[in-house]
Amino acid sequence: MARTLDGSELLTGTDAAGLLRSAVGNAGGMLRTWELDHVDHRPGRSTKALYRTTVSWPEVDGVEAPVREELFGASAHVGEQERDLFDTESSLVMTDGDISVRVWRYPHDPWLPMLPHVCYPDVVGATLASLGVETGEDPAAPVPIEVISYRPGRRAVLRAQLPGRGVFLKVMQPHRSAEIVERHRLLLATGVPVPEVLGERDGLIVLSELPGEPLARAVLSEGAAACRPESLVALLDRLPASLFSQPLRPPWTDSVEFYAGIVASALPPLGPRTDALVRAIREGLAAVGRRIDLSAHDVVHGDFYEAQVFVQDGRATGLLDIDTVGPGRRADDLACLLAHLSVLANDGATGRIDPRTREAVEEAIAQWRPVLAERVDPTELALRTAGVVLSLATGPHRQQEPAWQATTESIIRVAERWVDAARDSESH
Repeated sequence: MARTLDGSELLTGTDAAGLLRSAVGNAGGMLRTWELDHVDHRPGRSTKALYRTTVSWPEVDGVEAPVREELFGASAHVGEQERDLFDTESSLVMTDGDISVRVWRYPHDPWLPMLPHVCYPDVVGATLASLGVETGEDPAAPVPIEVISYRPGRRAVLRAQLPGRGVFLKVMQPHRSAEIVERHRLLLATGVPVPEVLGERDGLIVLSELPGEPLARAVLSEGAAACRPESLVALLDRLPASLFSQPLRPPWTDSVEFYAGIVASALPPLGPRTDALVRAIREGLAAVGRRIDLSAHDVVHGDFYEAQVFVQDGRATGLLDIDTVGPGRRADDLACLLAHLSVLANDGATGRIDPRTREAVEEAIAQWRPVLAERVDPTELALRTAGVVLSLATGPHRQQEPAWQATTESIIRVAERWVDAARDSESH
């Protein structure tokens, strides 16, 4: 196996074919084709990857076995022990003494024990019924399932369509779920519009749908009219002070060196530019810190962007994904929103969304930014936005998008423009 510090070369290069072929063969199948779909790369530490494959299973389907589409996950790590594993029997471990790789067939993720119980239409009804969730019909009846996201070893989000309503199934490592359930209940009790917890077990949380529609959808068609920016700030300001006692939510800018390292590792020619971004963000925030106190003063969401907010009639009606709520700075939440919108608008520059949609998103940025900058220091806001954009520059490589190299470089340009905006703000 290839020797790298974190397994990234092994899991993303041609050697991955041998690993997948061994895992599929060990399970009685034959690998036909494979394609890297997603990679989580932590330079110098570990790598997790997701593959789309086609496989035939002669032992199950006979000699003329049809070819099936299958997902496989893999995790590589060096030195440190794997933690929080639950299902080790359904995965294959290979090692050369220095690096160990674990490969599994979806949905048998060794870190997410409840995933197999919710990812098939013919089993999810029984799982929901066992948690006391009313399915509206025979629990054995098939339930339509949509996979919203899957991050190998970390989490999965699925949507189940029940008669007359949908519910969301959030699957995570079991040791994390009790705290998140309690946080949902606390926020609901204090009037923050988050989804109701309908059931929970072993890292599976079943959540109700929120009223309205995702801001991510509304802003594409309505632009700035999708939601008043004052309503977005007010939603965050409703987060209860009691959660200030939670562990500090580090700002995205605390990790700019880490994200710059991922980008430079994937695309070495961008290294000098990401290094310059890191210096500009660090030096800029140091200058802001000489004017104002940059310590945590607010309860923050921690990952606040358009996909996490529901809106209706121009106002915010709900908030998703409250796992990271805790003490921080409001500028980080608002910067996260601006950064995601900026990268979404950049999709127009790279031709991935149409010009009219790009104009709608740019209109939202232009009209919302001055209002958000009234709530926080405008220079801090621009610098922290640059930091979040830098983190998002890892996405095209992580998602293995077509032409990810060019898209990554274009996102770096977006971060550089936010640094320029910070300098302009400071000069005025």
